[in-house]
Amino acid sequence: MSWRMGWAVALLAVAPLAAQERVEQLDLPRSVANEVIAFFNRETTTRFEGKAQVPSESTIEGDVAVLSGPFTVAGEILGDLVVVNGDLEVLPGGRISGDLIVIGGTVVAGADAVGGQVAVYSEGLRVRSRKGRISRDEGPWTEWRERHHRGNAYISVRNEGSYNRVEGLPVMIGPVFRSEGEDFLRADVMAIWRSDSGVRLDSDELGYFIRAEQHLGPGGRYSVGATVHSMVVPIEEGGLTDTEASLATFLLGRDYRDYYEREGFSAFLRFHDEEAGVRLTAEYRNEDHAFAPVGDPWSFKDDDTAWRPQPLVATGSLRTVGGELVVDDRNDRKDPSDGWYLAASATAGVGGELELPVHWLADPAPPSAVAPARAVDTDFTAASLDLRRYTRLGPGSDLRLRGFVAGSADGDPLPPQLQRALGGEGSLPGFPLLSVDCGARARTYSVFVGDDDEAVKTPVYAGYGCDRVALFQAEYRGSISFDLGFGDDEEWNEGWGWAPSVSIDPSWSVFFDAGRGWSLAEEGTPARLGPDSETLMDVGVGFFLGDIGLYWAWPLNGEDRDSNFFVRLSHRF
Repeated sequence: MSWRMGWAVALLAVAPLAAQERVEQLDLPRSVANEVIAFFNRETTTRFEGKAQVPSESTIEGDVAVLSGPFTVAGEILGDLVVVNGDLEVLPGGRISGDLIVIGGTVVAGADAVGGQVAVYSEGLRVRSRKGRISRDEGPWTEWRERHHRGNAYISVRNEGSYNRVEGLPVMIGPVFRSEGEDFLRADVMAIWRSDSGVRLDSDELGYFIRAEQHLGPGGRYSVGATVHSMVVPIEEGGLTDTEASLATFLLGRDYRDYYEREGFSAFLRFHDEEAGVRLTAEYRNEDHAFAPVGDPWSFKDDDTAWRPQPLVATGSLRTVGGELVVDDRNDRKDPSDGWYLAASATAGVGGELELPVHWLADPAPPSAVAPARAVDTDFTAASLDLRRYTRLGPGSDLRLRGFVAGSADGDPLPPQLQRALGGEGSLPGFPLLSVDCGARARTYSVFVGDDDEAVKTPVYAGYGCDRVALFQAEYRGSISFDLGFGDDEEWNEGWGWAPSVSIDPSWSVFFDAGRGWSLAEEGTPARLGPDSETLMDVGVGFFLGDIGLYWAWPLNGEDRDSNFFVRLSHRF
């Protein structure tokens, strides 16, 4: 729905619409306020802040939004105009071809100065302005009361993570408590039911997540907490959202992620300033890691095709310390066009006993183990750095750059559950899933999972991926704007008084990706799964309406040069 249609519907409740009719209200409906904020923040809207004007004999093509003002129009605006918390004056000879809405201000304009509808609201709109965008500001008292002085307790039912080939859908069920006051305490006591286990509530098949977090300081920005947990978690998210990964598994029978099980406890310290876009966390973990065998979850594409095997992980106890820093000053967290994003993390092993279990070649199965159980060093340091830059080049275009490196920071091989891989729609879409894995999936092996008397022979891969990876991505985005309807047909308007209008703002993109992986284990040792990956590169184009994107990608090197068509429900990065 376009902004014009959105607030026009709201006006129907107070007066019939007719060309150039002026509707005045004291109160500002929340629906209108939301539409105005969305209109102001659109990429195609020309924005002004403070005192400004459109000089005589000047023309602005497209929609215009003004914050504060006063705003003077002596020329012409070929579009809609919104003025927030400011006055508007249209001088003789000035004209606004579209609709006009003024919030928290007055209008001085001639009878023929506005071609569309006019709405004036006496009530102002509390907003915050940051990098040319606005957001609602409920006021210091309302915000303080809502954030810090409302305690409650309730039963929460929510999914945890994505629908996957190990658990099906993991569902968290349990009570959530939050105390009153600025220094509030939040506690979650959740059981995790896995849909693949069916209606049984066997304690051996249930997970759990218990967390207590005490918030401290102004706005609760500082917190200290601890968790006790037993969860199946992805080795890495692979550049996809949980929704995308869930739909791919449920509808297509294709799980983009690999998993392992973590059970133990953690303690953490955190600083989080949401307004400044900064989060800093330090954490200690003491856990047992275990292999998570593939289950039998239902898929819409149920064609009896076996699920992709899981990779072997190092099992046993592991103690780690780690930290994460996130700095995000983008103008829009969901669909940014300007700003920086930085996410850096480090994890160091400080003890424990890990080993890779005995495994055999899957086919044919030899009488003895191909690889006996071997110890995995817990003295390692893994790190990652994700740096993104968004630059607005014009009203409807921007350039996005991303550099990502992850893996061993001390030059030693990593346990499989800390390795990294590239390839597929989340990173290198011109290449198959997990193409950059340093030979981890070159052969299929078998392990026995379960108690000795009921152990099940299960196919596995020797590991997850590379000890180090690097990825570079670049994307240019442009917009296409057009209207469908009769809003500019004067004969139609004269006959009906108002006309339907639908605005469609699709966008397009071109992109380039390059990635590579390295294995740090010495040649000839069991820890080395295969050679380093070569640098793989692809290019592609995208077309999307809102968050739904249709993409085509082509590899620039490698053996398979076929194109790949795929759909995303979010922007690539």
